[in-house]
Amino acid sequence: MPSVIESYFSVLMLFGASQAVTGIYLLLNTNHKPFANNMLALLLLVWGFSCYWFFAFIHKGPFFSVTVTTFIGPMLALLLFPPIYLYVKFLFYEHKGFPKNDHLHFLPVYLFIIFTLFLYVDSGFSIAEMRHHEWYHARTLVCSYIAMVQGPFYFIMTNRILKLRHQRLKEQYSEIESRKLEWLHVINYSFALVFIIGGISAIIRITYLDPYILYMAYHAVIAISIFYITLMIFKSPVIFKNPEPVSELNIIESVETEMPSVQSVVPTITSSEGQHLAKDTDIIAKIENFMREEKPYKNPNFSLNDLAAAISESRNAISTVLNKSLEKTFYNYINELRIEESKRLLADESLLHFTIEGIAAESGFKTMSVFYRFFKDIEKVTPAVYRKNHLNL
Repeated sequence: MPSVIESYFSVLMLFGASQAVTGIYLLLNTNHKPFANNMLALLLLVWGFSCYWFFAFIHKGPFFSVTVTTFIGPMLALLLFPPIYLYVKFLFYEHKGFPKNDHLHFLPVYLFIIFTLFLYVDSGFSIAEMRHHEWYHARTLVCSYIAMVQGPFYFIMTNRILKLRHQRLKEQYSEIESRKLEWLHVINYSFALVFIIGGISAIIRITYLDPYILYMAYHAVIAISIFYITLMIFKSPVIFKNPEPVSELNIIESVETEMPSVQSVVPTITSSEGQHLAKDTDIIAKIENFMREEKPYKNPNFSLNDLAAAISESRNAISTVLNKSLEKTFYNYINELRIEESKRLLADESLLHFTIEGIAAESGFKTMSVFYRFFKDIEKVTPAVYRKNHLNL
């Protein structure tokens, strides 16, 4: 009979498992970022199953399966950490398919499956005999120690991507991108708690520190993290539905050579019906008028907050409209306007004395690297070649 503490704890575990199912359902209904969302769904599956396993372990009876525990129980430790790194990687970098070299992250899992099948066959296809096999316990220990190494490794790798992204966000003004980083930092640090507590429980075997208490502690972190992830999916679906891919080399999506003018967007938008669309159209019109009349994008420090204050709309409303109606982040929208401004300046004969760097600064770009990336992606030539072609130099 479970203790009172275990009974309350089992409720938390069942809650975590149910939240994982909810999160997986929401993610699989979104196919704009299939590889990223699939990795997050895998993460929720593993974490959720781990919570359910603990619930079943406490209550035994019909909830607990010796066969399932024997075959895949230790494998859960090998799947705790790689999915979050791959989720972050696929979230920020575009891949047309699952990269073959990323199978290396699941190599311990593949070896585990092969070794488990070997134990099962070597035990005469008997679960009971398999559990008494001389190497059965060693398999569990090896999985624990591998997970101890994986934890800090994937934490560092994930943190590295997030830091690089944060540096780029100093030049980018996208609320959606910022929210991606905020919640991912929370999840990554919750991972740190899991591998720290789990590592201690794996290596410490002393009388005054019960490993079972540590197992409960890191499973509590897992359950709370699952709830947080599911809450984020529900509250901010645009983070998971943003269809804009990012190139691993350039981190900027290629767009068509001729960027449509800002004025040409409204007729496309107004072809649909509904109050929300009317509101979206109104916001787009306010943004366009402000951009056309004030040209605030020429200020390199112009931010989403500045735009929200200027047109009396919320940051969330602006971000949502830009993503839904124009399929652009605020960052891309503003920088495309800056590219249009730079093209006008580059084609002006009276501005031949301006350097390319001067044109970039005058157009509102804070750094040359961002200017060159955008210009090359949109125009397919460098700014210098564009100037030469349009001025017949």
